[in-house]
Amino acid sequence: MKCFQITFSGDLKGRGLRFSTLYMAFPLHVTGFVQYSLDRDIIIEAEGEDEHLDQFIAQLRNFVKTWRISPISVVETSPKGYLSFDIRTSMTEDVDSARKSLVIKYKGLLFRKIRRMFGPGKYPVIQSKSTY
Repeated sequence: MKCFQITFSGDLKGRGLRFSTLYMAFPLHVTGFVQYSLDRDIIIEAEGEDEHLDQFIAQLRNFVKTWRISPISVVETSPKGYLSFDIRTSMTEDVDSARKSLVIKYKGLLFRKIRRMFGPGKYPVIQSKSTY
């Protein structure tokens, strides 16, 4: 079990990196968090098995390779025992944004449940005939 702090710096606002990071981490069983820092960098703390972390970092590098950002910094830290991967409130956002962060987390959970309920072959097909 390893833990890395990954930092992206550059023009990252509005590119969906925080959401994409959440969806990359879930299938690889990577835990931790992603958030904006005070100077608008994105900080990711990722914890998991060695091979899963290597895949996760490779996916992140591949995802941002066409953007104009400085090279990412990857520093190994001590494991902290995260239980899930979360989008944390940005250090620059106020308390109302903390509620939005919780909504984002539960939207992901809701999305997975809906996908399980209405996956391929699980929803009725409505057929209609035009009478015009």
